[in-house]
Amino acid sequence: MKAILMVLTLGFVLNANAKLSDFNDLIEENSKAQNDLHASLTENMKDTQVAVQKETRERFLVDSSSTINAPTKKSFLTFSKEKDYHRASEKQAQKRLAVEVDSAE
Repeated sequence: MKAILMVLTLGFVLNANAKLSDFNDLIEENSKAQNDLHASLTENMKDTQVAVQKETRERFLVDSSSTINAPTKKSFLTFSKEKDYHRASEKQAQKRLAVEVDSAE
């Protein structure tokens, strides 16, 4: 009986040690992956900084004497609240109705 308990205890200890070593391996792999990622990011940042510094700045000259006039709808320049809540007054609505009735006769 003692031998069986010793074997079981030894088995549990070895199993726990194996799990611990697997966990340590996972931590080591994770740290290696983080170091590789950090190295690649720093390399990419350096490449990007060099590329940005090499870019030439373009300048555009605009002739201010010539202008372009394009027709624009009034609704394009109004606020959305003005579009939603604009309603003619009651007096104006009655006046417009009277004018329409008079013009129809």
